[in-house]
Amino acid sequence: MSTRPADHPHAYDAFAYPGYAYPATHPARLEAVARLFGLTPAPAAAARVLELGCGDGGNLLSLAQALPGGSFVGIDAADGAVARGTELARAAGLENVELRVGNLEELPDERLGSFDYILSHGVYSWIPPRARVGLLAGVRRHLADEGVAYVSYNAYPGSHLRDMARDILGYHVRDTHDPQQRLARAHELMQTIVAIEEPSPYAQVLRQHMERMLRYSDALLFHDDLAEISTPFYFHEFMDHANHHQLAFLSEADLFESQMRDVPDSAGRLMADLPDDVVVREQYLDFFKNRMFRQTLLCHAAAPVSRELDERQVERFEVCSQARAQEPPEPEPEPEPGAQAQTPGPDQGPGEGIETLDAETFATPEGFSMTTSEPLVRAAMHALADAWPATVDFPALLARARDAAGPDAPSELVTARLRVVLLQAHLARIVMLQSAPPPLSTEPGERPLASRLARAQSAAGKPAVSSLLHANVRLEGELEPRVLALLDGTRDRVALVEELAPAAPEEIDDALGRFAGVGLLQG
Repeated sequence: MSTRPADHPHAYDAFAYPGYAYPATHPARLEAVARLFGLTPAPAAAARVLELGCGDGGNLLSLAQALPGGSFVGIDAADGAVARGTELARAAGLENVELRVGNLEELPDERLGSFDYILSHGVYSWIPPRARVGLLAGVRRHLADEGVAYVSYNAYPGSHLRDMARDILGYHVRDTHDPQQRLARAHELMQTIVAIEEPSPYAQVLRQHMERMLRYSDALLFHDDLAEISTPFYFHEFMDHANHHQLAFLSEADLFESQMRDVPDSAGRLMADLPDDVVVREQYLDFFKNRMFRQTLLCHAAAPVSRELDERQVERFEVCSQARAQEPPEPEPEPEPGAQAQTPGPDQGPGEGIETLDAETFATPEGFSMTTSEPLVRAAMHALADAWPATVDFPALLARARDAAGPDAPSELVTARLRVVLLQAHLARIVMLQSAPPPLSTEPGERPLASRLARAQSAAGKPAVSSLLHANVRLEGELEPRVLALLDGTRDRVALVEELAPAAPEEIDDALGRFAGVGLLQG
């Protein structure tokens, strides 16, 4: 089996902060990471979760609907945002979430108690030093003994480029104070810079960065690049701050970010000579990748972290994947008469006389792929593809793998091999491991029921709604918002067609099918 990462924009570049769900903050995924590193955090399905800098609760409300057995508290200094989020939670019937007005400078707060998971996304780099101290002091005080905290922030060295663009835009809008006018002027300057094809390599780098920025949402551009405060950190600087508060590095939220694949021998030798210190090694990864943004998981310094991933934990997780089997490539043309046949090399398959199945490639929509000729791996990947967007638990995948491996394959070897493959595929962003399944339906059913939060968000005019996969979904066209509003579980297809006339029945079916595919329908 081989895996290949794809070149694609950083996940954060597509994230419209503030406002909506962000998959990396899901406690069921954080629990899976923590257990791989030897910790025993509380089960996400019934955990206490705190979000610092929750805004209008878009992230927290999405988690509250996905984990109805959990308890969620959000704190933000903007009373207007808290009021909007509280009203939305009420409209969505979410009784397991509470949003409060508060300042990070006032943390820790004894009245809050202890939390199993603490989240702070898009906050640390955009607040003054005193508030950063309060944030980390609050994490230390309120995090359970083997709990996990998520903190995201802009990182150097990549953010030197972001600093340059921010300085340029800041100068251009220095005398403009209205937010919409600042955004309009910033876009005008970026479009001008992108249009001027100055050939110097330095200008090309700036032009490429501003091309990416032009794809940002207005919310992201305003929050990140036009903010009064925007302070990136080298990873070792952030960890110095965290260590001061007796907090230690657990991992990045996305374990793929700590992987180096296809490394030249020279880089491999340099890495081998580094101290056996995870912070030092992660810092060098930032140098190699020119990292611009980090999503760091913290735990208490006294927590019993093991740096050897415990693959046995995979057996307790739910697994999901958007990877699909790819069409095999066109066969090579027959060689001309007299032409010399090419001898299979190490990357071209087995030599003559060795019997194997044909290799099959599975690829995600983002372009991450794996190629395998193992029957048990192929069976597991097809099972995940059939189940999406639902998860499959390990015992069900194991049953498929054993059937594919055949009766002569030792059962314990099949189990061990499946664990290893799923863990490696997780590290390569091909499958996702999490501790709890999403409460969704993969079929519209007789009387389709959409997430109550998504319906409330759409009714409130939100440009995107939160799915039960804890991701954002933009409703398409004029019909989808109308369909979503009616999916309260009381209408069958006939009633939907009657109320949505003159829309064609097949258009309604298409909308229902898409809603099921993106996790908007409740189970």
